[in-house]
Amino acid sequence: MKKLYLLLLVVCAGFQVYGQSPLDDRVSLNTSNQPLRDVLYDIIDQGARLSFNNNILPAGKSISITVSNERVGKVLPQLLNGTDLSFEVIGNQIVIVKRPAVVIPQIQRHNISGFIVDAETGEHIINATIYAPQHKTGTYTNEYGHYSLTLPEGETMLYVSSLGYQVDTISLRLQSNLRQELKLSPLVMAEIVVAYFNDSSLLETKFGSIELNLEQAERLPSLGGETDVLRVGYTLPGIQTGADGFGGISVRGGDIDQNLFLLDGVPIYNASHGLGLYSIYNSSAVRSAKILKGSFPAQYGGRISSIWDIQTKEGNMHQMQGEMEFGPGSLLLTLEGPLGKKGKGSWIISGRRSLFDLYSDEITSRLKKPEGATRKLNYVFQDVNAKINYRFSPNDRLFLSLYRGSDYFLDITRQEFFHDYDSTITVFANEKVVRWGNNLASLRWNHVVSDKIFANITAIFSNYYYNGEDLIDLEVLNNDSSIARNVLFEKYQSSTTDLGIKSDFDYTASQKHRLRFGASLIQHRFQPGIIGFDNLSILNADIRDTIGSYLKTPLISKELDVYVQDEISFDNGLSANIGVRGTALFVNGRTLKVLQPRLLFSLNEDDWITYNFSIARNAQFLHLLSPTNIGLPKDLWVSATQAAPPQTLWHFALGTQLKPRSWVSMDIEAYYKWFDNLVYFQGNKLETVNATNWQEEIATGEGWAYGAEALLKVERGKLGGWLSYTYSHSDRQFNSKDNNSVNNGRRFPIRLDRRHNFNLQCLYKLSKSWDVSLGFTFATGSAFTFPSKIYEIIQSNGEPGDTIIRTINVITDLNNFRMPNYHRLDFSFNHQFTIRNIKHQIKLGAYNAYFVKNPAYQYLRDGFNEDGSFVSQKVKVSLLPFFPTLRYIMQFN
Repeated sequence: MKKLYLLLLVVCAGFQVYGQSPLDDRVSLNTSNQPLRDVLYDIIDQGARLSFNNNILPAGKSISITVSNERVGKVLPQLLNGTDLSFEVIGNQIVIVKRPAVVIPQIQRHNISGFIVDAETGEHIINATIYAPQHKTGTYTNEYGHYSLTLPEGETMLYVSSLGYQVDTISLRLQSNLRQELKLSPLVMAEIVVAYFNDSSLLETKFGSIELNLEQAERLPSLGGETDVLRVGYTLPGIQTGADGFGGISVRGGDIDQNLFLLDGVPIYNASHGLGLYSIYNSSAVRSAKILKGSFPAQYGGRISSIWDIQTKEGNMHQMQGEMEFGPGSLLLTLEGPLGKKGKGSWIISGRRSLFDLYSDEITSRLKKPEGATRKLNYVFQDVNAKINYRFSPNDRLFLSLYRGSDYFLDITRQEFFHDYDSTITVFANEKVVRWGNNLASLRWNHVVSDKIFANITAIFSNYYYNGEDLIDLEVLNNDSSIARNVLFEKYQSSTTDLGIKSDFDYTASQKHRLRFGASLIQHRFQPGIIGFDNLSILNADIRDTIGSYLKTPLISKELDVYVQDEISFDNGLSANIGVRGTALFVNGRTLKVLQPRLLFSLNEDDWITYNFSIARNAQFLHLLSPTNIGLPKDLWVSATQAAPPQTLWHFALGTQLKPRSWVSMDIEAYYKWFDNLVYFQGNKLETVNATNWQEEIATGEGWAYGAEALLKVERGKLGGWLSYTYSHSDRQFNSKDNNSVNNGRRFPIRLDRRHNFNLQCLYKLSKSWDVSLGFTFATGSAFTFPSKIYEIIQSNGEPGDTIIRTINVITDLNNFRMPNYHRLDFSFNHQFTIRNIKHQIKLGAYNAYFVKNPAYQYLRDGFNEDGSFVSQKVKVSLLPFFPTLRYIMQFN
């Protein structure tokens, strides 16, 4: 038995030796500069099972190596390193062979494309980012939520993110072209409210552009607690406005007519209610807000200073839901839900109405008035947004978007003064009645042409109207009989209508090139109209209608735009957006053309620093005539003509973006702008302004603007916010016309020229249900022109009927006075809670918390002294010395 056991051990040992891999043979070497052949023979001499052909060994290959009892399989790679040799195990032998020529297989690449949508509502998400880290490439969704990305075949991982949404990670195996809808969940949902800023930025900045997070912006201090896109924009660098938003917007030293406001791609000619206190953008209906204030890409045109690209919500495709807001300033109601089969379409309708008219009589009665005077003041605005969309196929979707908004203002003043010496009564009446508003419509067709090409065709309609009457009536009565009357009457009746069609194509040509191109054709119909009558003795309905008939002649022009741009990514961190836009205007039998090159470069040298540079030429083919020079809605839009050429701008910008930590970032930019073909309206003395004669009362000139901007953004833990600073300088100079030069040919600052502007916005999240926000603004005074205005009343021989009113305006320099420095503190406490799947929010706070009276404008007002003499009074008007924040919001489904 023992012999049998010993025999088995010997046999097993033999099989173990025979079955051992030759790569496991052990060798020891200690050589210096020995030929490779000699070293290989040394290995064989130590019992290694190795064979080779001397003819394949490289000549002159020397080896220096020291190993002790090391496996042959580990030694050979070191010996053959740097040669074209390799080894294989054949049977029980290691054979050194010549490595075959390397044939690099053709890497197959496939495309993944589709839409990124909100997981809750099914709405398309704009500017969402898709990034493949292993390939170091990515893309973003366009204005319609579509993306296209080409990647190598095989396993890949995608990171999908967007402002206000949770980051999602998706793993997939790409073997062919793939259509894939991606979903992101919003950070603010019915069950939770974000309590930290780790995943939710207040805003995102890129070179010359800013995208707002509307979910977070609604927690910042706001007028009456109602979130407003324009008012959030006022807190950002480079954007200047008058006191409390009055008088328009100047972006980087531009004029108020040089900003393009879009709503679902349709241009808006007046984007504000209440002279700038509110915007027409109903926050409950807004889906995304992007502001471009630098050199914008070629796909944007129409204005030369800024683009405000606002997109409305599409509606919830999965369930009915609604929102109701109520506060002292306005009432708002929004409803939305699916249309047809679930996932095929949706609708949304949102209405808003101001409530100032409910208590305007009470406020007017408390205003200080001269003895014997009465006053009635009323104002109301309202607007409605509506939108429906339906998906007819995986490649086709149709959208219909509508907007209607209107303002109504009434101011009636009546004052009586009794003259003892002749028993007469002088009655002075001033009546202003104004109606203005916007009507918009767009019909949009989205079509996926292929995996790499997306098309959008849009038909647009935009109408802005202004109808106003200004009446000054001075009448002398004796025993209730009129013995003298003087009536000054001005009628404003103007409208601007656009009707057009435009096409936009998005083509992902390759991983490094994304092309965008398109064209548009728009017919503009301008109907400006101002007419004034003095020394009338009677004014009735027939005369009013006759006056209006003088203002019916329109000015019609057609604008053709074509553009192409290429977004290029280089391997060294450099990216560029290179494009060109060409515009032609057909007006009065002539053609006006402007070519607009756009060059934007960005260099990402490190993960925390980016350098940017841009140069662009912009043009706009319309002008704004300002009879008041303070930016009221009565300003008149007109087309560019041969006499008033298109405005042009060269814009140079240089900046850097720093992100030394994940929770802090800073953007710094400097710019220089040169404007040409600007228009100054000198027709204040015209009795009639219509579609043609305004060209005889203008001066053309140029302008310059330069400045620097800084934005410090902090988002750490429960604290978030930003500090912005703007230094700005903007001047204008106009040519003389008929020896009547503007400002005597001297340069002068624009009205909204503010040298310094600081703004702090801060939000602290106390818990998931409570947060507090603070806003502070300081700006140096804006420029304004203040003429001396003299009235003379002459009564000859004591006869009250012989009355003459003379008006003299004396203006020495334009905008040579400065308003006082503007400063304001706002705060808000916000409480959110959920009861039975219904979200509630209450806002409490104050706008202009320490009651500073910041004057919006100054003017001369006509009135009587105590002795009955007619005088002009200097008046400073402060719109909002204080406004409480009290607002309730309810969201339900």
